[in-house]
Amino acid sequence: MGVATEADIRRRAARLYEAANATTPRLFDRKWWTGRLLEWAIRDDAFKVQLFRFIDVLPTLKTPSQIKRLADEYFGQDSGLLDAPGGRSLMRWGMRAISSVGFGAGVTADTIYNQAIQMANQFIVGAGMKEALPAVSDLWKRGIAHSVDLLGEATVCEPEAETYAARYHEAITALAEATREWRPSPLLEADHLGPLPRAQVSIKLSALDSQFDPIDPEGRYAAVAARLRPLLRAAMQHGEAVTFDMEHYEWKDLTLWIVRRLLMEDEFRSYPLASLALQAYLKDTERDVRELLAWAEARGTPMGIRLVKGAYWDYETIMHRQRGWPVPVFARKDDTDACYERLIPFLLEHHAVIRPAFGTHNLRHVAMVMAEAEGRGLAAKVMELQMLYGMAEPLQSAVVDAGYRLRVYAPVGDLIPGMAYLVRRLLENTANESILRRQFLGNQSLDELLRPPTPTHPSPLKGEGKLLPSPLAGEGEGEGGSASEFTNEPHTDFSRAEARERMRAALATMRATLGQRIELAFPPPKGLTRSTLTARNPARPEEVVGVVSAAVPEDVDEAVARAVAGGRSWAATPASDRMAVLAKAADLLRQRRFELAALEVFEVGKGWRDADADVAEAIDFLEYYRRQMRRLSEPIRLGTLPGELNHLVYRPRGVVAVLSPWNFPLAIPTGMVAAALVTGNAVVFKPSERAPVTGHALVAAFSEAGLPEGVLQFLPGEPEAGRRLVAHPDVPVISFTGSKAVGLQIIADAARVAPGQREVKKVIVEMGGKNAIIVDDTADLDEAVAGVIASFLGYQGQKCSACSRAIVLDTIHDTFVERLVEAARSMRMGPPEEPGAGLGPLIDQRAVQKVRDYLAVAKQEGTPVLLPDLARWPGPNFVGPTIVTNIRPEHRLAREEIFGPVLAVLRARDFGEALTVANATEYALTGGLFSRSPRNIARAREEFLVGNLYINRGITGALVGRQPFGGGRLSGIGAKAGGPDYLLQFVSGSVLSENMLRRGFSPELS
Repeated sequence: MGVATEADIRRRAARLYEAANATTPRLFDRKWWTGRLLEWAIRDDAFKVQLFRFIDVLPTLKTPSQIKRLADEYFGQDSGLLDAPGGRSLMRWGMRAISSVGFGAGVTADTIYNQAIQMANQFIVGAGMKEALPAVSDLWKRGIAHSVDLLGEATVCEPEAETYAARYHEAITALAEATREWRPSPLLEADHLGPLPRAQVSIKLSALDSQFDPIDPEGRYAAVAARLRPLLRAAMQHGEAVTFDMEHYEWKDLTLWIVRRLLMEDEFRSYPLASLALQAYLKDTERDVRELLAWAEARGTPMGIRLVKGAYWDYETIMHRQRGWPVPVFARKDDTDACYERLIPFLLEHHAVIRPAFGTHNLRHVAMVMAEAEGRGLAAKVMELQMLYGMAEPLQSAVVDAGYRLRVYAPVGDLIPGMAYLVRRLLENTANESILRRQFLGNQSLDELLRPPTPTHPSPLKGEGKLLPSPLAGEGEGEGGSASEFTNEPHTDFSRAEARERMRAALATMRATLGQRIELAFPPPKGLTRSTLTARNPARPEEVVGVVSAAVPEDVDEAVARAVAGGRSWAATPASDRMAVLAKAADLLRQRRFELAALEVFEVGKGWRDADADVAEAIDFLEYYRRQMRRLSEPIRLGTLPGELNHLVYRPRGVVAVLSPWNFPLAIPTGMVAAALVTGNAVVFKPSERAPVTGHALVAAFSEAGLPEGVLQFLPGEPEAGRRLVAHPDVPVISFTGSKAVGLQIIADAARVAPGQREVKKVIVEMGGKNAIIVDDTADLDEAVAGVIASFLGYQGQKCSACSRAIVLDTIHDTFVERLVEAARSMRMGPPEEPGAGLGPLIDQRAVQKVRDYLAVAKQEGTPVLLPDLARWPGPNFVGPTIVTNIRPEHRLAREEIFGPVLAVLRARDFGEALTVANATEYALTGGLFSRSPRNIARAREEFLVGNLYINRGITGALVGRQPFGGGRLSGIGAKAGGPDYLLQFVSGSVLSENMLRRGFSPELS
């Protein structure tokens, strides 16, 4: 509990307020560019969005013409700002100031760029340590300590991680040499626990490992610790302090675990100058503080805690809502402030073990720290106040004048890596509830500034409340809405230890069941013997996953006859009962989620996240289609004229043949089977011969869910059985996902009318793609490289939506390719049951040979810049990534689907040519664009002709209901899977028209 009263806080705050109020804030005392633009951004959200997006893209622009073009796109006549609320007032002036196009007179491109650099320099102390040292020396002369923060958070490859480690080492040594000459400062060089160093460096663990991922803690510890140990040794040698920064929430537990484990090593256990940053906007920070305190006591060496509010609130809120996970940050600023205020006395109370540091620009909180310490009789040196360079400078001066130790976070880095930091600082400065806005622009009274927060969340420090974890599987909040509305099944959050433990347990359970024998539901025709399909683990081909009886062609007739018989009563079953079967099947998949994912790991070589996502998508199909069936289950009245009643009704078509692929062995067949069943059809289901065991698990779930016997026939077998099923006269609907060659053959076969056939066959076919991602000259290359890598190497390129072409504008081609190659080379290969394996095996030797054949083509057609390293292959089905440049649109590598980790890179002169190249294939499934040009984005939306276009994100991972999936041209025919039209393919419509007039009288119809 705190000892400071509101009167104590007010007394302290009044002194600070008076001192700070006597100085104009540097933020609004700059040249007109910075001050005026930020003032406009504060006053108008539409302008703020455009301004920050423009600032984000500006460092990538190389020429005056690019700068002028983008300025016009963001602020000119076509930007949409004039249509925004208030657009005819402040917006007009903003456009005049920024755009050199429109209104006749404006500023030059050089002016725009130079003024943006001036804005960046307000928050960034220098591009490198050489430029930063004078700035931190000046801080010291003003009585302010520093913590150097190296900007540039994204490391997409191991060479970049090595570069960051070298930059950290350079910062440590450069500061050590420079600070020797500084004059003594007793307040800054000692606290209650002993001497304090003059130099401090802040380190982000993610910068030291390009594969930083909580799914693999042990692997990440080994990688990070290898680079961090030399840095800690250098810090200890030079007597410097190190703060470990906190980043995105999904990395929090991994960061805490790595830091604590490393500092318990004998070499570092007595190092007293390490600190951890913790974020008060997180709901579990109070628990983390308590656990860190207990750990520090056990370690026996003091540990610093830097308490901050947190800089990723928008990101955490948006991403967790998108993923259907509980949002980890407080929704209300008052709850964050209340958490911060609860932790102030807690940290001060434990000052014997913790070096408390409080990062804040909030006048109330600065005063509260001082008042709380004073009330406890603590000397000023016990605590430290911290602020950001370039922000709240009047308050900084007031703190120093009051005799308290102040440390300023001093970012170092050039504009490109520093832009994310800069934009976050600008967002903080212009947020509606920003304390700086309230203190220095909002003309708020002191009473308003000191108003205590009114929290809605209890304090875990008092043993109250229960923290909401991220979902293990299916435990998330979804997108909101009532129980009747569809929300996607959340993917498992593998940053949670419980989730990783359950997945490991499921893998052990499934491994114990490998080798199971699966028979068909009926005996083979008399005199015939069935062969078997042997499913093998692609990572270990000697390991048999299951042995499944393979249907002979003659079995098709029996399976169809059984489906016809079972389908009669199923078609007459009320739609609500059919929907209930799907709901029960979804529940069963949820219950078996980890086991089913583990089965996919073994049978088709999917990694943990890909396998889990496949199960989640299967659940999505069941839930989405059962809800969609409500629309089709009731007659639809057509017209409202009196005297007649017109109804449109939908009826099942009969027996549906479902032929599914191996690469999504649960999700895709679940979608096709569920759509057929919920609309009242019977199904004969032929899974891929490469994934029959997972297919059988789906059939077992439907059976347990209450699906009547006979309605769903399991018919695994070789291609000949599939051909006979397609041609069967009693099968009016064929639903197929697979290769183009087989799909086109099915379409051709279905067009022939067999003797006894009474219906024209309905064919639904998805056949793959040759998918391209365009990267233009305004793209965020960190995001573009990561997006292409994920789309190109996800599941080893064995997705029909995978990126197999990268079309890169000439001006950035070489830089992009260099980073892309190193990122691909940094991926670790290994069995997918190991969570740290970024690249698993191809499905079998047939797939391996196909990739090998294309490697020979690659050497003939283009310039391979990355070829598979045979020495790195952990097994016969593993193939490393291949990247080939100098490919032209007519080359085979640019036209033919490969289904493996082979990427063709094509160079384009301009965006128009890039679009032409992207559209120059016979496929039209998925495509992507990385761009920050509003004009190019708008043009791609109109001219990039694919079924699913993804902008500034990877091109795989379509979600049911949000990104219905399916393409055009030779990528397939039929409505999009997971969309509102999909069920219509499995029904036929009838119009029932009744004359309601009887001798001049007609009932009144509602």
